[in-house]
Amino acid sequence: MAIIDDSKGVLVVRIVYDGPALSGKTTSLRALAKGVSSKVETPAEQAGRTLFFDWVDYVGGLFDGRQIRCQIVSVPGQKELSRRRKLLIESADAVVLVLDTRQMEWEFGLGWLRDTAPYCRSKSPPVGLVLQANKRDAPDAVPAEDMQQALKRIAPVAVVPSTATSGEGIREAFVLAVRLSLDRVRALAASGELRVGRPEEDDPAQLMERMRGVEREPDAPLDQAFAAQALCSLAAELDSLGLDPNPALPAINDESGERLFVPDPMMPGGMIWPPVDGRALLHEVASLDIRPSRTGRSDWGGSGSGFRFHSHDAAIFPDPLSARKELLEWARLHSANTAHLSPGRAVILADAGNDRLRLWQIVRSEATLRERLAAACQLPLAAQVADELLGVADQLCAARESFADTTIALPCTLWTVGSGAFYRPTFVGLMPSKDPPLGDEPKGHDLLQRELSPHLRELRRVRVDYSEVVACVAERAEFAARDTPARWLSQIALST
Repeated sequence: MAIIDDSKGVLVVRIVYDGPALSGKTTSLRALAKGVSSKVETPAEQAGRTLFFDWVDYVGGLFDGRQIRCQIVSVPGQKELSRRRKLLIESADAVVLVLDTRQMEWEFGLGWLRDTAPYCRSKSPPVGLVLQANKRDAPDAVPAEDMQQALKRIAPVAVVPSTATSGEGIREAFVLAVRLSLDRVRALAASGELRVGRPEEDDPAQLMERMRGVEREPDAPLDQAFAAQALCSLAAELDSLGLDPNPALPAINDESGERLFVPDPMMPGGMIWPPVDGRALLHEVASLDIRPSRTGRSDWGGSGSGFRFHSHDAAIFPDPLSARKELLEWARLHSANTAHLSPGRAVILADAGNDRLRLWQIVRSEATLRERLAAACQLPLAAQVADELLGVADQLCAARESFADTTIALPCTLWTVGSGAFYRPTFVGLMPSKDPPLGDEPKGHDLLQRELSPHLRELRRVRVDYSEVVACVAERAEFAARDTPARWLSQIALST
């Protein structure tokens, strides 16, 4: 949908409010319209129910010197009107998904999210998705922690709690959606795909005419494919959005003279990678009380609530040009190796005070082989422990082979390889710096010797049936081919 309207000199984006019937979409748009001194137009409704769409027009803020015009529309939530809903979300630059978060409606709402999220992510560049968690004032509202656990199994999504009837959270969800739409516009401009001309629908009447014109067309399912996310431009000038809440700047750290890092989902465009998912991740992290501190190596690091933050000591830049150049290099590095990396990652430039910028990595924590190994030690039967040891050895060696395809040497350890059952082994650690290079990593027998020997010694100390565990490993290794993880593990276990 995004287009530069050359007749009016404005950038036009469309924010689509999606969600089931009676979730609060129309109420949200009415509250939003009141807040921006606009009005809601509903071309056709029946007993207060939206049959086609609600429409709000708002102009505010600047992007690359042009005013931003937001066409804000809501979809009809009734299942029988799914064709109309599909047409509208296909035109979206960002989607605000309004869900009723009361216990009795939550599972149904999650089903709606499972339908919408893959479509948004299949677009190239992806369409930003904001979950407006509505009806949070209800006594039976789903707890926030339960919501986050359910959502992270589906897709990266920024969550804004709301109570549409009082207007709470409405403005915040909209501002974030506009930010995500501008991230997408920047990516379109970088790839030469940002259109210039007149919008296909410039007012509610034109959109109504188009929707009536497709009523006779056969239904087509939403595209569920996940497209690869394009590398977006990170050298674009900072955009300014008049609706920014202007949060207070964090305090200066007296010891280092550096501004303390506080995640800000409303930070300017061009400072986050990936531009859409990264902002959604920042929104999630901003609600957590994680404050990085200096490590023993003078780097910055922090962890908690399922995330890790890290910044190398030297990753501070005196000017925006050099900082953005480095951010672009890290974006290319992640893009080139995305098939090997765990999801839930962002690289950002944050204000470090005194006109400096610092480069940060944020990574969602994932279960590691080390944690799998620790759990294995608690299993009651020696045969169970042996099976888990063999599984860890297999995954570790497979990871070493898989990581050989990367453009940067990824450390292959029990702490950096995920324990999940993925198509291929996944690197779950912090992306290493290119300077200095990691060097050659051991493989095969030597890799298992380095990683598993200390844990086998500990296992021998705490398990009275250690010899039985080793015997089970050796028994299984008899049926394995030579030079395989099972044979190597058996040799190491017998010699430990």
